Amino acid sequence: MSSIDIKSVMTDKVYKVKDLQVPTRTIHHWKNEELLFEEHKKTEKNLMMKFSLSEYFWIKVIQKCRDFGLSINQIKKIKKDIIDIVKSYDEKLEEKHQEIIRNIRESFKGQSEEKIQKEISDTLKYLKYIDLKVEEERNHFKEVLEAVLIHRKQCGILIYNDDIIQTDIYIESDGITKSDMAKKFLRDHLYISFDSIFVELGLSNHFKHTELLSNEEILSIEYIQSAIKYKKSKNIEIQLKDSSIKSIRTALETPKGIKEAEEYKIRFGDNLNYRTNMYKGKPNLYDFYYTKNFPKTK
Repeated sequence: MSSIDIKSVMTDKVYKVKDLQVPTRTIHHWKNEELLFEEHKKTEKNLMMKFSLSEYFWIKVIQKCRDFGLSINQIKKIKKDIIDIVKSYDEKLEEKHQEIIRNIRESFKGQSEEKIQKEISDTLKYLKYIDLKVEEERNHFKEVLEAVLIHRKQCGILIYNDDIIQTDIYIESDGITKSDMAKKFLRDHLYISFDSIFVELGLSNHFKHTELLSNEEILSIEYIQSAIKYKKSKNIEIQLKDSSIKSIRTALETPKGIKEAEEYKIRFGDNLNYRTNMYKGKPNLYDFYYTKNFPKTK
């Protein structure tokens, strides 16, 4: 997706209060509590309020947080965390303005280092003042959504409540290791997915929606569900190899007679296994189980 496409997605459609499916008085309350990222004029009538795509997403996040039982103050903390995370992505001021610093050094070439450093310091102070003015008008959540649209991957907000609310912005990346994923998702958390909001808005074509589960995983889950529902199943053992399911072994109740044993053979075919020994001159069948193998796909 080009930057032009992203800009059009972010700005083309403006949403009204009725589009949000949140009561007007609730939106007004959130605005008064300074939960929103965008400024709304005091003269703007409640029913006439207009919202950008990024504000629509943020209001949906607030709504999900409230539905989960988070307080207004906790959501304020989440908002602050998001601002801090986005700020942490910024380059250092000196790195942002390296070209200007090089030009200053070139202009004052031959003069003392003290003089050059003073010129650099004065220039950076001015640029910092400019940056602070820009910061006041900055919409940090809009920058999060722009990053999501650029990456077009699974994305959302992770919220932890370890005595104090902590927030993390999650955007799926090939660079994220299993260890990183474990740190993010194995803790108790609330995950608010942006993908479902994209679908709700009919914008799912604007991001690459990768499957959460592989075909193998989907098949294995269906197979396990089928085994659980079968009334003759006793227990299920899953064998793993390289973090993937290699096989599923389902133990069966011992058949009450030849008829039940034949039913097992018809139902499970070559996947059926059992042990045999002789008891009083007759074959004794026991330890019935069937196995489903999942060959690893490349």
